[in-house]
Amino acid sequence: MGRFIVKTVTNVIYHYILLYAILMAYKRSVGDVMKKQNKKLLLGLAAIMLVSCCIFIFITQGFSGTHRWGGFQYENDKYYNNNTATITKAYYPKKQMVIPSTICFYKVRALGGYVSSRSLWGVHRTGMFENDKVVEEVIISEGIESIVNGCFHNAIALKSLEFPSTIKDISVTNCKNLTSVKFSENTVEIEDLSFQDCSSLEKITLPENIACDGISNDAFYNCTSLQEINIPDSVTRINYWAFYNCVSLKQIDLSKNITEISKCAFSKCSGLEKIYIYEKCTSIADNAFDGCCKLTIYGIKGSYAEQYANEHNIPFEELDATIEFLNK
Repeated sequence: MGRFIVKTVTNVIYHYILLYAILMAYKRSVGDVMKKQNKKLLLGLAAIMLVSCCIFIFITQGFSGTHRWGGFQYENDKYYNNNTATITKAYYPKKQMVIPSTICFYKVRALGGYVSSRSLWGVHRTGMFENDKVVEEVIISEGIESIVNGCFHNAIALKSLEFPSTIKDISVTNCKNLTSVKFSENTVEIEDLSFQDCSSLEKITLPENIACDGISNDAFYNCTSLQEINIPDSVTRINYWAFYNCVSLKQIDLSKNITEISKCAFSKCSGLEKIYIYEKCTSIADNAFDGCCKLTIYGIKGSYAEQYANEHNIPFEELDATIEFLNK
């Protein structure tokens, strides 16, 4: 409430000074003869305008939850914490953007999108950097936890993203020039469609503490330049379409704790030659490897992986024969 009062008083003073300047200009224009006759009219007009200004500021700043500060637009996180905010818009994008950890005395919790239209069915939000053609590098300050609402969708110029240790949820899509992504060790989930169509990404290093189901559906869908990615031992499932059409991917060493490979997880990975599947895996979708014409499955003799390979006419090699290779 204290922040709101300070902002309201500041805005009232600013608009009062502006109003005073307008009235003084009007006063000079009417001349000395009309000055006395118009004095009461001017005072009445000033009072009405000042009251209207106060009401407008109170409504827009106090109830909308949307504010502007330091070149950014933000919203109070009233459903999460009254002391945090989500930055929704950058008014002055430039090649390198540093996202602050605080804004107008609020702790920044998330980056999102601003309300761009409303309808009977709700509101439509446009991401903070959606369709941006200027920003090439974004450094996100410590303390920020989430990236939501298509924040970086189709950020055409974006090349580099650096996430803080506090980040937990990530969503970046269709950033076709994105080549460098640095995760923090505290990242627990790569959300649905997180890096969909990021066609310039070549290497991804996932944090070791990612959740068991942390690589969500379509997470790296159509990342056509992706050549290397690690699957930490904390991961137990490869979700639907996670690596669909990653045509440059040649080898995958799955987590030793993987129990399930879901529908179309590696479909259309036409360059995939080797995948290592361990004994805990007991479920693989029939179309998990559709279009992987060069694939050989490496696994434990007598395991479900071998059974699956035989049933789907995929070449199988005993994992024991590759231990030396894996330990290099």
